[in-house]
Amino acid sequence: MPTLPLRLALVPLLAASPCLAETQTVTLYLTFSDKALAELTSRGDGVTVAAYWMGDPVEGATLPLTEIDTIFLMSEDITLQAGPATVVLGGSLASAPLDQVTVPMLNVNVFSARWTSEDNLIDCDFLDDEMAKLSAAPQTLNCKLIGE
Repeated sequence: MPTLPLRLALVPLLAASPCLAETQTVTLYLTFSDKALAELTSRGDGVTVAAYWMGDPVEGATLPLTEIDTIFLMSEDITLQAGPATVVLGGSLASAPLDQVTVPMLNVNVFSARWTSEDNLIDCDFLDDEMAKLSAAPQTLNCKLIGE
């Protein structure tokens, strides 16, 4: 098998590839104050995690720019029952046009699912940073009632 040494030699190169690093997932830990959890639970309302990937265009990018001069890569919305949860984002990022951006960025917002009210009921932390930084360690997003 003359190809085995070649395959083994490629492993370190592939592991160091920026493309592989950029396609890592981000793990979120969602937490809720007692008041927020009680209110959402008593109403039967859930929470939505909205994630948006984008980036500054590389020279020669062919995709159109958004209104804030970035290139949209993909979005992911996950709606859950209210309560502490672990959410993993970005499983499909490898299929996004990563070659069109200099650095993939991720923006995450969490809000009430609005099953029982047209208004958002919770105030949650948010994320807005480079994908590589956010994927390096789990991120905790804390939620409380608006005005709490």
